[in-house]
Amino acid sequence: MSRTSIRRSILTAVLVVPTALFAQKPTAQSLFDKHAAAVGGVAAFKATTARTEVGTADITFAGISAGYERKVSGGKMLMTIDVAGFGQVLQGFDGTTAWSMNPQAGAAKASAAEAADAASATTPTAGLWESGSYTSAEVLDGSDFNGAKVWPVKIVGKSGRTRTVYYDQATGLKVGEVIQAEAGELKVIYADYKPFGAIKVPTKVTQGTPNGDIVLNITDVKFDPIDAAIFVLPDAVKALP
Repeated sequence: MSRTSIRRSILTAVLVVPTALFAQKPTAQSLFDKHAAAVGGVAAFKATTARTEVGTADITFAGISAGYERKVSGGKMLMTIDVAGFGQVLQGFDGTTAWSMNPQAGAAKASAAEAADAASATTPTAGLWESGSYTSAEVLDGSDFNGAKVWPVKIVGKSGRTRTVYYDQATGLKVGEVIQAEAGELKVIYADYKPFGAIKVPTKVTQGTPNGDIVLNITDVKFDPIDAAIFVLPDAVKALP
């Protein structure tokens, strides 16, 4: 082979490689579909019309381990964290109003944007990002997240909230996300996926806060019907303007 032919072959290879690498970047929907399949499939999640998670909430910066329970049904939610010596920390959504309450701060209503986020988070397929459940989704360049090779996807939700969700390139599982919240950037890490019934859920969820991490350890997930009465707004929340 002549020197000219060799140079031409090298130049062709240099030009082709970036194109090949670019073509390997998956679409956002393919990543959503791969994650959904890895955790049991969209149909399995749609069948779970009621869901109760129980476990512990480790408030690392305070050295406290509290009881944790989260109930979701019919587009409504109630989360309870029982802190010994302090009382109950509550967060809820009755289908319209998102709220919180604790012994120190009292009751508060969330913003309209937070209520919109709560509405999205209480659907049976929340977090699977079905077509039509978001405004836009853009796959970013491959990177590392918490020790895993991932595909980051920048998602703008129906509420206008932006988040970057990280999918493990090998397993397809969602391993974390960074959410642009009203109080600032919120980083969440998902780990230790385990099967409960027909679906898999991350049993260790680490939420970063300005004060330190809160780690939710889920020990059981049940799918029994939930009494709708538990989602009614507390009187203290009803009394707010």
